Amino acid sequence: MNKVFKLFPLFAFIALMAFSVDTNAQKIAYVDAEKIIPEMPAYKKAKSEVEAYGKQLQKIIEGKQTEGQQYLQEVTGKAQRGELTPKQEQEAQVKLQEMQANLQKEAMEAEQKLAKKESDLLKPLYEEFNAALKKVATANEYGYILDKKLLLYSDGGIDATAKVKSALGITF
Repeated sequence: MNKVFKLFPLFAFIALMAFSVDTNAQKIAYVDAEKIIPEMPAYKKAKSEVEAYGKQLQKIIEGKQTEGQQYLQEVTGKAQRGELTPKQEQEAQVKLQEMQANLQKEAMEAEQKLAKKESDLLKPLYEEFNAALKKVATANEYGYILDKKLLLYSDGGIDATAKVKSALGITF
């Protein structure tokens, strides 16, 4: 009886292993998203819209910079010629500091606007990409599709990149 108790952990381990083995092994595939997403027509359109919007914002910021530089030159010239009282010089200094602070604030807001615009334009693209992944996974009975850059090691495997491109209507 004592021998049975000693062998019990071994029997329990064997039973656990037998029940945990999945007879329907999951198929795992991978895709190279960096080769798919840039080829999507929606990505190219979104990228050009973001670049155009970024240029608009940049022109606004540059205009305000030029305005500040012109004011600085004007005040500096008047100060050198002695046309400003000490109080006027102090007021000009305060105004320049305010202009600089406003410029920095507007530059940060421009960066946030640009990031939001990019996010808004790319969200539908990633939804389309994910729908294509799901379609390919379902059609090919893949349990998982991983991004190639997340794999630390791979010896072969199923590359579903071409299938996802096809599902998105991207020609080779």
